[in-house]
Amino acid sequence: MTTFLPRFLSALSLALLLVGCNTDEDETPLANRTVYGKCIQVGEGTAHTWATFDADGNPAAMGVSVSETAIKSLPQHDGSDGHGHMIYYEMELPDEIKRQTPFKHVVMDWNPMGHPPALYELPHFDAHFYMISSEERKAIGDEVSDPKIQEAPAARFLPTDYIDVQVNVPQMGKHWVDRHSPELNGQTFTQTMIYGSYNGKVIFYEPMYTLEYFLTKPDDAFELKQPADFQQKGLYYPTGYSFWYDAQKKEYNVSIDKLQLK
Repeated sequence: MTTFLPRFLSALSLALLLVGCNTDEDETPLANRTVYGKCIQVGEGTAHTWATFDADGNPAAMGVSVSETAIKSLPQHDGSDGHGHMIYYEMELPDEIKRQTPFKHVVMDWNPMGHPPALYELPHFDAHFYMISSEERKAIGDEVSDPKIQEAPAARFLPTDYIDVQVNVPQMGKHWVDRHSPELNGQTFTQTMIYGSYNGKVIFYEPMYTLEYFLTKPDDAFELKQPADFQQKGLYYPTGYSFWYDAQKKEYNVSIDKLQLK
């Protein structure tokens, strides 16, 4: 007993510490469940991915939660002179959601100085939900070294209102923005949805949102405009995206949701 009890308490403490950050390991059905990705450090707090499933065990939503402590202690410079001084936070999605959707991982960029073009030069986050692996993403070059970054997908694979804004970023891809987005029509940028492509394929969905907007603790859901066709069929894709604050957990959330089989 004297040997077992300390080991038991140690294991219990570790389990409690990791609750809400690690994917569930049990074999119960996915119906009405939420599964979690591993925690990463952001500032003095944490962030993690998650995914929810409906009553039939089908994917319903996936997103990123960022602790209030992290939001209050965000770094203000990455020590480089790179594109907008972006600070990258890469996170794996739970395995359960990767089996039924095209999405593989998330990269949340914190831009303390914003980034070009000028209308996005406000402190903000970019949450890229990638449909390619981390290795494939990191291999994307610039316009000079990698002409594939300029290759656009066929029009049917992007919503009709989305236009090429000629923002082609290494380790990301080509960016497409809704021509009707408020920030493209004289209003101040608060949040928007971007599609991304590389080598003629759609490779990410990107909710982009300012720190000021996030700090309002929003409870907002938006329609995600749909393409006429999808390059990977038989998988679940989002038809909406949302921002909200969880007062109980003290977490800020961004998600792509209302998943449907395509």
